[in-house]
Amino acid sequence: MVPLSIRRLLPGIAAVLLVACAPARMATPVVGTIVQAPSAPPGATSASRSVTAVVAESVNGISFDRPGTWARSQPNQHNPTNDGPLVYLSTDPLLPSCATAPDATANPSDAQGRACEWPLESLAPNGVLVSWVTTRILEPLPTAGEEFVVNGARARLQIERPGACGTVGAEETMSVLVPIGQPTPLSNVAVFACLRGPDLASAEAQFRAMLASARIGS
Repeated sequence: MVPLSIRRLLPGIAAVLLVACAPARMATPVVGTIVQAPSAPPGATSASRSVTAVVAESVNGISFDRPGTWARSQPNQHNPTNDGPLVYLSTDPLLPSCATAPDATANPSDAQGRACEWPLESLAPNGVLVSWVTTRILEPLPTAGEEFVVNGARARLQIERPGACGTVGAEETMSVLVPIGQPTPLSNVAVFACLRGPDLASAEAQFRAMLASARIGS
């Protein structure tokens, strides 16, 4: 499910998008459409040439570009009357009791109709966990946080250190409620990222790029 602290941050009737823990073998990582990364200009250093490939994804009515190093996984099912995850992206293997490969059958929800609270126990150094979630009901967009354009409209990007993601060893939590109720600024879709250092700057930049590319219902 959406962690309680995240639900307070991104408040959560039936979702317009439907989807749904103990350690064992790890879930199989993903496939998508690979978009050729831009070539480095002549004379560029070897460091500047190591550009991460970008993968175009479309799932549950959400399309976005993600770094090729972020594998997509399918969350457990959840009852549509509850908030819950729509898609996971992560650099780390996820618990198979909480996530499956994109083309596999999703695990059922728990007795309360919820998915896992967290799909992993702890992020590795430079690890990233991104969760697209439904907050269940349409909510007004927050007014606090950094102004950022998502889905072609203004939203607020909120950053906490460590925030709710401290539970899985992250040093930073980035979150945004994505505008979908045009022209009324409402949403029941949120996305949050758990980031662990030491290279937080690169992970932040990749998350911002993914948000900028995101479109819902188109």
